[in-house]
Amino acid sequence: MQTDNNEGKWKTMNMEAWIGPILCSLQTIIPTVIVVCFGANVVELILEVIPEWVTNGLSIAAGMLPVVGIGMLMRYMPVKKFLPFILVGFVLSAYLGVPVLGIAIIGFAAAFWYFTTEINKADAVTMAAAEHADEMGDDFDE
Repeated sequence: MQTDNNEGKWKTMNMEAWIGPILCSLQTIIPTVIVVCFGANVVELILEVIPEWVTNGLSIAAGMLPVVGIGMLMRYMPVKKFLPFILVGFVLSAYLGVPVLGIAIIGFAAAFWYFTTEINKADAVTMAAAEHADEMGDDFDE
């Protein structure tokens, strides 16, 4: 697109800008039209035509997605700082069988408590610094 812009090919640039979104929307439009127009029988036929090794591979990949997501979160999250919260969530899920929604609500409450206490600590430090500055006075009395 940059070369088209430099060369002044505005129609080509406009066409290139529309091709990507159209192709992306086709991957949703085509299956939706097939299901709506032809019904569940055609979908079952398509699923029967797909080889078993493909569906097995997709099942394995679907099983790996939560692990990959947790791994990404732990990679970019300060794990050492929040390790107690991570362990509580794991114990609630793995050993006590608490549903994900319940863990999310408990996590929200813990996050709310954590951040409000951190903000209160920061406010207390700021107020203490301001009081200390008032005690020292300033040299702008002239």
